[in-house]
Amino acid sequence: MSYNYLKTAIKRKNLSLQTVANACDMTKGYLSQLINDKVKMPSAQKLEALHHFLKLEYPIKNKKVGIIFGKFYPLHTGHIHLIQRAISQVDELYVVLCSDTKRDEELFENSAMSRQPTLNDRLRWLLQTFKYQKNIHIEILKEDGIPSYPNGWSEWSNRVKLLFKEKGISPDCVFSSEPQDVQMYRELLNLETILIDPERNFMKVSGTKIRQAPLQNWQYIPTEVRPFFVRTVAILGGESSGKSTLINKLANVFNTTSAWEFGREYVFSHLGGDERALQFSDYDKIALGQAQYIDFAIKYANKVAFIDTDFITTQAFCRKYEGKEHPFVQAMINNYRFDLVILLENNTPWVADGLRTLGSAAQRKDFQKLLINLLQKNGVNFVTINSDNYDERYLQSIELVSQLINHS
Repeated sequence: MSYNYLKTAIKRKNLSLQTVANACDMTKGYLSQLINDKVKMPSAQKLEALHHFLKLEYPIKNKKVGIIFGKFYPLHTGHIHLIQRAISQVDELYVVLCSDTKRDEELFENSAMSRQPTLNDRLRWLLQTFKYQKNIHIEILKEDGIPSYPNGWSEWSNRVKLLFKEKGISPDCVFSSEPQDVQMYRELLNLETILIDPERNFMKVSGTKIRQAPLQNWQYIPTEVRPFFVRTVAILGGESSGKSTLINKLANVFNTTSAWEFGREYVFSHLGGDERALQFSDYDKIALGQAQYIDFAIKYANKVAFIDTDFITTQAFCRKYEGKEHPFVQAMINNYRFDLVILLENNTPWVADGLRTLGSAAQRKDFQKLLINLLQKNGVNFVTINSDNYDERYLQSIELVSQLINHS
């Protein structure tokens, strides 16, 4: 029996022979001889250890191997349909993520996406989506320097062959939805093509459609990809400005998630419900908790997530109470940017709830100035709602959020 598949698995996982040998309680020399088929009767215990460490099933005789190429920019349900159809017809499937820095930048520049997906974003989407299907393997093909499609087939095929050699991939067929590529796969890679839904009858979607209007094609964006496209709306304001109530209304009407103000919960859970116990060392913990709330809201959002109190507001309170800014909170300001920031004028009736201390007209006005100063200092664009009427605030917010969604 050949154990060459063990060599392939080690290469694919980018592991050194010494690392594998140490983990499986054998010498590097023995492992080298084994994977090169020079051990006639290998130890069953050592084979078991190798399979366990490499997370491999014992090989299937005469197994069929398929391959799929794609940019996955972004991964969508059409891709998933193609991959699931393919894996149902082969024993092992290699999904090759193709990356070209210049081409990918151009795709982004000509899209409606608010930020550019990195190669690691795309790799993560694939790994997360298929993590429970152990016979689906994800590989990366760098296409930089190759003439753009449909040119450059010869150069591209040479790079593909090099990938096959490096990773020990020997495919029997290629799966595709593109009839125009069939001949080139046959001539240059000696692979027969199995076409899956080339007319897009089952899944009428493409990467281009999603890039041009992600939220309008929300139903085609997979669960693991959706957080990348979620639009975030932060609503800011001083104490008793009506943020929390407004966010609750908006999350309900847009049927989505919201991130509540973590600082209020922190005061109850760590400070006995009294802000007088707050000190400088608490602000990083509050910011970290707020970040976790935001991440959770984005992960499960329906197109848009609402954020009650951002890190600039946390920094404003730190400046107000401690007389200085917190570096960790500033780091969070730099890393979390929102698609729409609404600043509520602090002109609604004051409500004392036991956690608010800036109730005088002068204090409310000063804190509002501080918020605006920090927003401008950090280069954050924002829209101010000046009305003191709750219904008008609600309707203005709906209009702003609807514009954000409809243009995404």
